Amino acid sequence: MRSDTRLPATIADAGKRLRDGSLTSEPLTRTYLGCIRELQPKLNAFITVPEEKALAAAAALDAELKAGKDRGPLHGIPIVYKDNCDTAGILTTMGSQFFSKRVPAQDATVVRLLKDAGTVTLAKANMNELAAGVAGANKHYGNAHNPWDVARWPGGSSSGSGAAVAAGLCLGGIGSDTGISVRGPAGWCGVVGVRPSYGRVSVAGVYPRAYSFDTIGPLARTVADAATLLNVMVGYDPTDKYSIRSPREDFTVGLNRGVRGVRLGIVENFTYRNVDAEVADAVRGAADKLASLGAEVKPVRIPLFEDKINFSYPLTILLYEFNQILGDEYRKADKSLFGPVVQANMARGSQIPKATYDKAIAERPKEIAEIRSVFRHVDAFLTPTHPMVAPLHTWDAEGSERVRQFTVPVSFTGLPAVSVPCGFGPSGLPIGLHIVGNDMQEALLLRIAATLEAATDFHERKPPLYCA
Repeated sequence: MRSDTRLPATIADAGKRLRDGSLTSEPLTRTYLGCIRELQPKLNAFITVPEEKALAAAAALDAELKAGKDRGPLHGIPIVYKDNCDTAGILTTMGSQFFSKRVPAQDATVVRLLKDAGTVTLAKANMNELAAGVAGANKHYGNAHNPWDVARWPGGSSSGSGAAVAAGLCLGGIGSDTGISVRGPAGWCGVVGVRPSYGRVSVAGVYPRAYSFDTIGPLARTVADAATLLNVMVGYDPTDKYSIRSPREDFTVGLNRGVRGVRLGIVENFTYRNVDAEVADAVRGAADKLASLGAEVKPVRIPLFEDKINFSYPLTILLYEFNQILGDEYRKADKSLFGPVVQANMARGSQIPKATYDKAIAERPKEIAEIRSVFRHVDAFLTPTHPMVAPLHTWDAEGSERVRQFTVPVSFTGLPAVSVPCGFGPSGLPIGLHIVGNDMQEALLLRIAATLEAATDFHERKPPLYCA
């Protein structure tokens, strides 16, 4: 079989070519590493790129496939990890100068699962320091840039993973999502991002941001690629006390079933509240497209999203927990080792009384149940991922609570959500549709996203900075 020098468009495309002999993982990995060297000065998407380890792993996986050992759809697929995911023998900094020399002895559970499935660890991606932030700012390792316009934020805190996937520097990325951190980069970089149901993917070996919010999810160019990654990531982990038992399922099955009869909600006084016109137009267009394909789109109300559970109230819990996680080390350390967002978070978190936190935690199950009652009327509801397109670096996105207005309330509930491209603004910047469902409904959300994707060409558009 003659070698095919084209880069694969998707994980499925790569898998087909790896098996028909027109592509092997080692030269594919080498090509991505070359693109990283070329684009890293402009994107600053990575903190560590372990080239020799990546090439050795790819060569070993090629030998396995040649010998008849096939680990599955992810065999030989190069991916990147947010730098808060422990990778054995590879620097893992959490984007922090405080942890700048930390090399873990073992992999995070999600890394182990993906490596066992045959992935190649291509690089460790840049991120907001300690996952504290929403845009991609990092005092110590430098800000990450958006491949659609390097003068703009890529979204955070999984900024490097989002930028790398969008720029075609890998076939998938892994990020953590506490308040926004997978869905945010997906929205502003024009890729797919999944926040799984809380506890469905193990967080063992991933540095925590807030125990009762943290999730781990994939970023990918297509819904099918995100589903393929999620297949491997989901599962009960006895080493993670937050892990839950959930159904084993293949998220790629049923992606082509369409949305006929699926009930989708537009949340009154929430979905379009305080949203820029270009974003509202794109989200309305997506809702109309889904309706034309057979979905029932109707208004619903979630009263708690209209007042109490807004983008700031959940921070009472989040910042208190962050202060508990980092507090002892932070108080003993030289504060200059930490950036301004972390310092502000710690200052605010330290002022939240335990009684206030305890009250919020005690009331949370009842509030989640009240919010979840919307699923008696609809199967999922829609919002923008962000109320605006990616802003310029000169705008203080990290200080804007508006950036979080749709994602943080959903994080508070623990419900699953998917961000999928739904359009482009007049400036040519991508816009994300945020699809939220009930617990354990990732398969449905991915099906809705795949239906929109198949009916549009947004996922096929490439940013100016792209690994051709």
